[in-house]
Order: sequence, then structure tokens, then C-alpha cells
Amino acid sequence: MPSSREETARTILSAIATGSIPLDRFTADARWWWNGGIDISVAEFDTLLGTLHAQMADGIHVTPGLIMEAGEHLFVEATSHSLLKNGTLYDNRYVFLFRFAGDRIALVKEYSDSAHVKAVFALG
Repeated sequence: MPSSREETARTILSAIATGSIPLDRFTADARWWWNGGIDISVAEFDTLLGTLHAQMADGIHVTPGLIMEAGEHLFVEATSHSLLKNGTLYDNRYVFLFRFAGDRIALVKEYSDSAHVKAVFALG
């Protein structure tokens, strides 16, 4: 049976496909870090996600695989396979590290192929 933290992480990853994540699942000072060069508030990440979502044919669909919980941390291995409106394939692999404070997420560290992200979304 999945833990409540696992359910929360799955909710966040599923919501990415909609272009917005439920901010009430995060602490007030929560951060989203990405190995491609960002460390921003979760609200700023939500705005960035909306910008990326506008380029997608049907959202960024993140599919969780292996999930491991250790203390206040939850690790999720995941993949995505989505199309942009211009026909470009966004096909990435991730490891998400969620750090919880109680039942809310305090930090998300997203590890992915940053070169692929920058190329597909034409980021500087």
C-alpha cells in the first residue's frame, strides 16, 4: 500500500500533464531545483510549467517507475513521452527527490537530461 507521501508525489507528477501543480501540497517556502540550472520557488516553477505546457500537444506526461522512501525523502524514477505542438518528441528520464516536512513537500530536486530539455524547448 502506497504511503501518503508516495500518493502526494504521484499527484504532483500526474498534475504536470495539466500545466499546473497543486501548490497546497507544498510548504510555504518550498523550492524546485533542476540540474539544468534553476532553483526557484514552487510558485515560480508552476508558472514555468505553464509556459512549457503551452508548447505541448497534450501536456508533459510523467510516468513514475521505482519509488523508494527513506526518512523525510522520497525518490522517484520516472520517464516522459510527449509531443510538442510542432511535432517534436519530448522523451526524458528523471529522478525526482522529494523532501517532506510533515505531510507537505519542502523541496523537489529534479534530475533529467538537461541538454534534451534545452534543445526541445529551445531554452538558452
